Amino acid sequence: MQFQKKWLVIALACTFPLGSVFAQSAADLKKEIEALKAQLELLQKKVNDMGQAADITPLTQQVNRMEQKMDLADNAAEASGFKGMKINGVIETTFNYNNIDRSNSVNATSGVTGTTSTDAGFGMLQITKESQDGEGVDWTLRLLPGASTSSGSLNSVHEASISVPLTKTQRLIGGLMPDFQGYEMPFPNANTTLGNQMISHNALYDLAGATSYTGVGMAYTIDGGKAAFKWMVGNVDGSLDSASSSSDAWNYSYAANSSLKTIALAYRGDWFITDTSYIGLSGLHGSMNRNFNIVAIDGGSTRSDWQFNGQLTAGQEARAAANGGDASWTGVSGFVGFKVVPRLQLMARADYIWNRNNGGGTYVYNGGSTTYGLGPKRTDSTGSYDTDADTGYATTGANLARLTFGTNYQINSNTQWKTEYRLDLSDGYNFLDYDGTTYRKDKTTVSTSLMLSF
Repeated sequence: MQFQKKWLVIALACTFPLGSVFAQSAADLKKEIEALKAQLELLQKKVNDMGQAADITPLTQQVNRMEQKMDLADNAAEASGFKGMKINGVIETTFNYNNIDRSNSVNATSGVTGTTSTDAGFGMLQITKESQDGEGVDWTLRLLPGASTSSGSLNSVHEASISVPLTKTQRLIGGLMPDFQGYEMPFPNANTTLGNQMISHNALYDLAGATSYTGVGMAYTIDGGKAAFKWMVGNVDGSLDSASSSSDAWNYSYAANSSLKTIALAYRGDWFITDTSYIGLSGLHGSMNRNFNIVAIDGGSTRSDWQFNGQLTAGQEARAAANGGDASWTGVSGFVGFKVVPRLQLMARADYIWNRNNGGGTYVYNGGSTTYGLGPKRTDSTGSYDTDADTGYATTGANLARLTFGTNYQINSNTQWKTEYRLDLSDGYNFLDYDGTTYRKDKTTVSTSLMLSF
């Protein structure tokens, strides 16, 4: 029994070193395994990173090259003065027929005011430069290739203006600029928010306001763009600054009493009620030769497929009436447009000019012609009119109304086809028929136009 216990003790004693060895080997092995796992993960991460770098590097290099080219192009454009420059324009062909002289004419009348031109040149080219950040010098050059005045002289520059920043909200402006008044733009455009939708202009644009100013002034941005104001002092319509008189009973004298240039103050303020609605107040006050005051309120709103515009104008000019007295006039114009489908717009416009005093007369026109419906009021179809017993000159002017209906079809994003019917109504017999002897109260004009803007 003792012998068996002795051998048992010896056997157990022999197992303790083996257990210690096994325990030590397992711990070391676990550590080695963890280390290998860490190394494997590190190697795998390096492999993945190398794979991604191989995929991204060519694209990154290509983007970098493109950015470098764009930077070089921008630097070259800025150095040459072409950065921010835009070129756009209008090419327009219009066919007109009227029942007074029964003529068929193909021309373009966009940008032409009243009786100042007989040929608008069938097109407009506009070159503008606008600073990218709004803090650089901006300028506009608008040309009418081939345009001429009624006297035959060239009249190819419609605008040549410059705008220099003084602060973020104030700019110095100067040069030749079109009249500030009214809701109608001088030229058409395939984008109806940028141009005149109808073929012709309203009566106030044609007969009751100035054409252009040449001078210097300021422009202001107010309340973060919610309002704007600009003013200019300079000459206005220099072609009208020539003293002249006539012994005709319909026209005693012109407004100019010397050849000096008229100095005028022009201004306009706009309040942008919403992104699609505004109201504006403008004025023009001249002296030093011709003496006149014109004030206008206009506004507009676009709601879904509907567009509304309106204008009210009142003016007075010394010595501008047909009998040599002071001319005064009041006019109103309203426009409505509705898009039946996105490409087709139906339009209507109504204008009225009240022009009774001193035989009639507005800023543009005081009689003589028998195609506009204004001037001394003729009382019958023979062309007779009432005269003052002492002077023999006309005493009463004719009033003029216009009703215009039209369509505007968008052929594509750059091209429009337009049609228009316009009825001019005078309360006197102030339109001379094509026979040269009969006077009438109405004139009808039918027009169609194909217009491309770019």
